Amino acid sequence: MDGRINCQTLLTSILVFASIALGLQMPQSMNTDKDLKTALKAAKTPEDHARIAAYCRAKADRLDAQATGYEQAAARLRNSPEPKNLMSPTTPGRYEYMAKELRQQALANRELANSQKQMAKNDTQASR
Repeated sequence: MDGRINCQTLLTSILVFASIALGLQMPQSMNTDKDLKTALKAAKTPEDHARIAAYCRAKADRLDAQATGYEQAAARLRNSPEPKNLMSPTTPGRYEYMAKELRQQALANRELANSQKQMAKNDTQASR
């Protein structure tokens, strides 16, 4: 357990010193993945990590909502016979694949949010 904490402390300090050396600054707001990448490199305080975690959770929720929409569309296309097939017969399969990919992206964002939340918690405890 102590090795894990030391590794996290070492990683956190490396990130802090690297961001200072590179002169990176935390973006004022995160609206894109580019802002997220900059924020990940520049995060220094527990508040920074909490902001990143909040962005990742919100993005995961949006991805889940999109996946639900694709799943519903695929089910509707599979279950309702159309008088004339205006869409390709592979459309429901494509929609299901897109929903699966969106769910995987949402899971990855939730994992990143949880790790940032943990980093914020560790930083808060270390500063006490």
